[in-house]
Amino acid sequence: MVVGDTEPWRRGRLFLVIYALINLANQAVLLGDLIMRGFLEPLLVSGGVVIVFWFQFYFIWIGVTWVRWLHAGLVILVGFTLTIWGFRDGLQLWIGIGVLNFSLGAYLGLAPSVYFFGKHQQERRQWGEVLVVGAVFLLVLGTMAAGVIGLAGYRANRLADAQQFSDRAFRRIFTEHDTQFLLEHASERLMQEGGGMPGLTRFLQDATMRGGDVHDMTPAAGVLRTWYRFPLRMGLYGEVTSEALGDRGRMRLLMRIGDSDAGWQIDAVFWQYLSSGSRQ
Repeated sequence: MVVGDTEPWRRGRLFLVIYALINLANQAVLLGDLIMRGFLEPLLVSGGVVIVFWFQFYFIWIGVTWVRWLHAGLVILVGFTLTIWGFRDGLQLWIGIGVLNFSLGAYLGLAPSVYFFGKHQQERRQWGEVLVVGAVFLLVLGTMAAGVIGLAGYRANRLADAQQFSDRAFRRIFTEHDTQFLLEHASERLMQEGGGMPGLTRFLQDATMRGGDVHDMTPAAGVLRTWYRFPLRMGLYGEVTSEALGDRGRMRLLMRIGDSDAGWQIDAVFWQYLSSGSRQ
């Protein structure tokens, strides 16, 4: 079948190439942003999603119809959801991305040219090649999953150590008012944003005067996240909290911590009486 000297399957091939390039650009921006910001676990999870996308795209390219319909349905759903959220929150960017995804998904699933391209590819499909490509994709995806599981185990092992440090830090700062401990374990960021030695000393003086005799602290609790720095540096950061009794009632103690070559460091520290709700 020829329309205007252009076979329909060629237009379907052109659409799939454009669709692949659009997604490749979006994925490069997303993964690049995660790499630059050092979010290791989201990077691995997003990498797994990217692998699944290209696994599906390969089957779409070789003319597996049900995969094309499944993928198109997911893209339409994402587009519809983003459009609704965009109108709800007044976000024009989300509306634009939603409409784009909805249009691409609808064309992918319903356009005759894409269907004809799939039929054209079915005639050239070689199942030996399909099995090899599928095995490679599954191997890469399994490697990603193993990385996520390994990071979860590493984080769980370090969590107990982080909680011990946090309990000791809360006690030394708010009960013993140990200025030297805070200065020794303050990160560069805390030293800069906290006003250096004079600023941190004033913070402890204020906590001593307004918090008073702080006691009955609960064990520190929090969540750790993994960070990454190119090429091979990795560590943990997180926020931990505790509650205690001060002179004027119950207090919430909060600290942001991170590990470094020198051990755990304090990146930020706050406190507040639960009745007032204002941070110090």
